[in-house]
Amino acid sequence: MAKQPVKKKEFVKPNITDIKSKLGLVVKSVDDLSKSNADKPIDWIVMPPAFENATKLVGFPQGYMSIITGWANTGKSTLKNCLISACIKQGIIPVIFETESNFDFSYAQACGMKCEPIYGDVEVEKVDTETGEVTYEMENRIISYEGDFIYFDNALLAETYGNNDYSTGKQTKSKRKVAVIEDIAFAINTLLDMQDNGEIQQSMCFIWDSVGSIPSFKSYSSKTGNNMFDAGALSQAFNTIANNRIPSSRKIDSPYTNSFVCVNKIWNDSMSSMGGVPSIELKGGKSFFYAARLIIHLGGVGKASTKKLSATAKGQIYNYGIISKIKVTKNHLPTPFNITYEGEIACVHNGLCVPDEIDAYKKTYIGEILKRIQELSNSNEADLAIDAKDIEFEETEVESYD
Repeated sequence: MAKQPVKKKEFVKPNITDIKSKLGLVVKSVDDLSKSNADKPIDWIVMPPAFENATKLVGFPQGYMSIITGWANTGKSTLKNCLISACIKQGIIPVIFETESNFDFSYAQACGMKCEPIYGDVEVEKVDTETGEVTYEMENRIISYEGDFIYFDNALLAETYGNNDYSTGKQTKSKRKVAVIEDIAFAINTLLDMQDNGEIQQSMCFIWDSVGSIPSFKSYSSKTGNNMFDAGALSQAFNTIANNRIPSSRKIDSPYTNSFVCVNKIWNDSMSSMGGVPSIELKGGKSFFYAARLIIHLGGVGKASTKKLSATAKGQIYNYGIISKIKVTKNHLPTPFNITYEGEIACVHNGLCVPDEIDAYKKTYIGEILKRIQELSNSNEADLAIDAKDIEFEETEVESYD
C-alpha cells in the first residue's frame, strides 16, 4: 500500500500586535511609557574641552557604567575632580566614594568643585622642640566641607553601615571600623530607593575611587585578604546596580538618569599574555569590565608613559603637572558615539589642558607657579627672591609605574 503524502499545515503568520496586546506590551500613549523599550537620547556629563580634544567624546555618558584605569600619577584624580565639578554644574548630585582616603578638597576646588569649608575649634597637640613638653591648645580649623555633593570615605562608610552583617543580612550590636565592598553597594541602593520614593529629585552620578582598595565583608570576617572573595562580592553586590538600576534610568519613562563611574585599580599580567606582551587587568575580576560600556585608560600599558611638567628656579623644582596618554579601550556606546581614540591630555593645577596649549597656560598662571616655588624655597630673604625670568621649564619622561 502506497504511503499517503504528509499533509502540510498551512503557515499562518502570527499577529505580533495581538500577542503584545495579550501580554500587555502595547504602548498606546504616554501613560503606557513603562511598557516602552525606548531609551532617552544619550546625554553627557560634559568635561572640559581638553577631554574632548583627547578622546573625541564630550564627556562621560549618563545612564551608563564607565571605568577609568591607569597606573599611579597618570591623571586619574584630575579626571575624577573635573567629573565631580561637571556634575555639580549640570545639577547632577555626585556621590563620592573615596576608599583610598586621599581626597584632596583643595585640588578638587581648583578643578572647579564648588564646596565650602566648615570651621570648628579642634584640640591640637603642641610639642616644645627644646623641652619635649606636650601641651594642648584649641585651634580653629576646617572640620568638614559642604556643597551639592554626598561624600563617603572609609571612616564614614564604616560609621554609617558598620552594623551591617552581609553574611546574615542582619544588624550587629558592635560596629565595624573597616569599610567593605558591600557598604558601597548598600549606600547606592539606599540612595536609589530614596530617589524612587521622591526624597531625591535629581539625577545622580556615583563615583568610586577606587575599586580594589577595600576588602569584601567575607575577606574582612576571615581576617585574610582573599581576591576570590572580593571578586565574588563585587559581582554579587553590584549585579543589580550595574546591570539593572543604572541602565534602567535611561528608559524614556525614567524621570532621572543615573550614572556610575569607577576608578579601577589595575595589575600587569605579563605571564599569560601572548609573547610576554603585558596586558592590563582590573583588580576585582571581570564583572565590572563586562558591565562597563566605556573604559578610559590613562598612561601606558607596561609603564606610566607620562611627561612630568616642572619649573626650576634657583635650584628649587616645582612639578606643576603631567602630560599623559589617554585612550578609549572599550566603547559599547550607541552609534555614532562608539568610537575608540587615543590622544594626550595635560593635567595641571586647575584641571585639564590641551598639551599644545601648555605655553599659554604657563603665561597665564606664571604667578601661581612663582608662588608655589617661593613657598617651597621657605624663605622670604631678598637674595632668594624669585622672578619669572629666573624660571626654566622642562618636560621629563616618566618611565616607571606604581
